[in-house]
Amino acid sequence: MPVLDCESYESSVESISSLYGVNTSEVIGSLRAIDLEREYEKGTTVVGPHELLLRLLESRIGSPAQTFQHVCWFHLTRVPPDTDFAEGILPLHDALPRIWQTIISIPTDPGTKANLRKLQESGVPDYLYTLKTGNRLHSGPFAMLVKESAFNAHSMRNHDYLAFPEIIEDICNGYQTKFGGRIHEEVSAALRPCIVKFEVAEEEGENLIKPVLNYCWHKEHGQELGLGTNTCYDGNGKLIPRSAIREIEFP
Repeated sequence: MPVLDCESYESSVESISSLYGVNTSEVIGSLRAIDLEREYEKGTTVVGPHELLLRLLESRIGSPAQTFQHVCWFHLTRVPPDTDFAEGILPLHDALPRIWQTIISIPTDPGTKANLRKLQESGVPDYLYTLKTGNRLHSGPFAMLVKESAFNAHSMRNHDYLAFPEIIEDICNGYQTKFGGRIHEEVSAALRPCIVKFEVAEEEGENLIKPVLNYCWHKEHGQELGLGTNTCYDGNGKLIPRSAIREIEFP
């Protein structure tokens, strides 16, 4: 069964080719020939661009011969330099004690360290922190389907997770609110951007065909990546085991 792997444009095309049982040249040629703007100018199309692209591609290369039963995802974060994810990728509620330990260890000023300990004990005055830590529904782990989205946060209207993981930024924001000092830069500088590639079984892999086609079409036509060229993984509070991790990269 084919594996969906969007590590690059090339691997994405190979995944599509495997899914449809055709050569990569057929996929590339079809994507190159599809002009979505011209199709809409005809005034006969009422479906959205994702669905239209799928229909136009399949009119050229046929229906999928298989389904994606395994999918590679890319977890974006910022971690201490020696992080090896020996325990896998932990959901937020399980990772939180370690996150606090890491943040507290970073400042060189004893007063800042003491304030961070007070913050951990008394609570963080930040709405997003309270929301994420108040319910395992928000525990993830989260990941991106398209690796390139890690480097196109602005155009895709995503949070830049390589620059600053959300929960760490929430803690730093809460620190500034409570103590008036800013520790964002010091904390961020002590951590390294990290991309963790992992592979999991996917029962509904056919739902991922549209975003990967959208990504490949944008790349083939030299267009800026947008929100529709990616989709996200939500672990729903469950650990991503170390055995599922395929690569740990510090870009």
